[in-house]
Amino acid sequence: MLRFQNYPDKIFMAILTESMEMVIDQIRELLAVHRKSEAGSNILEILMPNAAGVFVPESALKTLKRLLHCHKGPGFYYLNDYHYLLLYDTLENFCILHNDMVRNAPNEYEKNKASRIAGVHIEKINFDHLIGMYFHDIDFLFDADTVINLDLDKRKMLGMHEETFGISQGLAPHPEELRIRMMNEEISELRITSQFWGPDSKVYPDLNVADG
Repeated sequence: MLRFQNYPDKIFMAILTESMEMVIDQIRELLAVHRKSEAGSNILEILMPNAAGVFVPESALKTLKRLLHCHKGPGFYYLNDYHYLLLYDTLENFCILHNDMVRNAPNEYEKNKASRIAGVHIEKINFDHLIGMYFHDIDFLFDADTVINLDLDKRKMLGMHEETFGISQGLAPHPEELRIRMMNEEISELRITSQFWGPDSKVYPDLNVADG
């Protein structure tokens, strides 16, 4: 299991699984089509506009496959900003597609089919709220000027991670920075009953359930 701000429930686990599997397949398809073309180095921008600033398709694919393996496996794994950056774009990609498919379904049967995730029917995944619930922060989206104009003490005060500077400056991750380390001091916990989904929910995460 991957480490997030809140312990994931089975709905988020399913969303993350489906999103990574989908994007892995999409990157593979794009690589197969564009590997020999001049556009090959830029194809990641289509799927992952933020991550494409520091990842090439091959490194994104390899890292996502490792993340998916850890996500599905036992143990508890620490993520850094390079990992979160990949997952941010991956989840956004999936949420847009899911919401479009549900919204544009031609009939109720197709709508129910398109909306089904983890045994429930989700008419809309609120991406911003999803990130707010499970990501510690989104410092990895800061632009180059914002970060470089902050001195070290200010970055430390804001709680910026070491990788934030490299990402903001468009620096490709070192292989060591892409390692996914197991956390031995914490025990993973999957919430079967979601605190962000109730019997009347249509949107996930449902903050009304959490507040209630």
